[in-house]
Amino acid sequence: MKIITYKWLCHILLISLACVILLPHPAFACSVPVFKYALAYWPSDPYEIIVFHRGPLTAEEHAIVDKLQRASWDDSFRANVTVETVDLSGSPNVIMQKLWESQSASELPWMLVKYPRFSAVSDDLWAGKFTADVVESLLDSPVRKKIARSLLDGEVAVWVLLDSGIREQDEAAASLLKDELKKMSEGLNIVIPELGEEQLGDLDQRVSFSMIRLSRDDPNEQMFIQMLLRSEWDLKDYPKPIAFPIFGRGRALYALVGDGIRAGNIEMACSFLVGWCSCQVKADNPGVDLLMSVNWHDAIDAILYEETTQLLRASEPDVIVDEGSGNLKRNILVVVSIQVLIAIIAAFAVLWRRKQRA
Repeated sequence: MKIITYKWLCHILLISLACVILLPHPAFACSVPVFKYALAYWPSDPYEIIVFHRGPLTAEEHAIVDKLQRASWDDSFRANVTVETVDLSGSPNVIMQKLWESQSASELPWMLVKYPRFSAVSDDLWAGKFTADVVESLLDSPVRKKIARSLLDGEVAVWVLLDSGIREQDEAAASLLKDELKKMSEGLNIVIPELGEEQLGDLDQRVSFSMIRLSRDDPNEQMFIQMLLRSEWDLKDYPKPIAFPIFGRGRALYALVGDGIRAGNIEMACSFLVGWCSCQVKADNPGVDLLMSVNWHDAIDAILYEETTQLLRASEPDVIVDEGSGNLKRNILVVVSIQVLIAIIAAFAVLWRRKQRA
């Protein structure tokens, strides 16, 4: 009989772990359009706000921190933020200490704003003196309010065209984008071939896109402009017009830059948003959530939830939205059972071998 070795056992355990991947579980796809699914089911990822200070905060500074914290839970705000204060006169943890040492802070309190952890954006959104005006511009702005209203009113996406400051290029990009979005609004529809008229019910199959032009010099939108330009690592270096399709609960799909603002690319982005949801897992879809102060859950019409749920059930009757976690747990349980069985067999084999030697 072959001697059971530790290395041999490790190989068996590693192979059995691969069963998690090989065991079947459902493909997460559905016939609900991406923009509807995102609005109904994808909560906005939170931005991380860190306030560094040394010693007690003043009453005014406390009030600003309270406003930030309240904005994250108050129904009138519901900004997608988390807030942490770090007293440098105490004993901050290693992570915060290194984060502070990486700053070029000239005075305290100092505020650092980081993109959501799941966004894969390495740049910080903002770092500077902690003031009431900065916090106000961070939490909301007129353009973001307008975008939210349009999305809640049923727009598939709001395209934000960030001007370059070069008039000829900006006008050409605006004219092209406006014309193409009109074509998309008139030519695209929500199409679900496997559903009949009875299952579609009163679903409005028409779609609509809109455009907002934004000057880089707009004093009321500087934080929002930085939010857009830093959402991809190289955008801030392009002195060209940039277009951002924003959908769902304020999620920027990606940026079209300069000559990239052309008919084919615009159609591709619009078709993706109207098309079927390729994956119900938000992290597997492109895009970066923007910081917006909107209570999306309460603002979204209950009809949207009902309509989206009906489409899910009609198009995928055997798949429940949360079924993936159940399948994964079952697969892990099977693998663990296999490993326990192998360990028991191996133990008996070792004991038998020792007995034979004795």
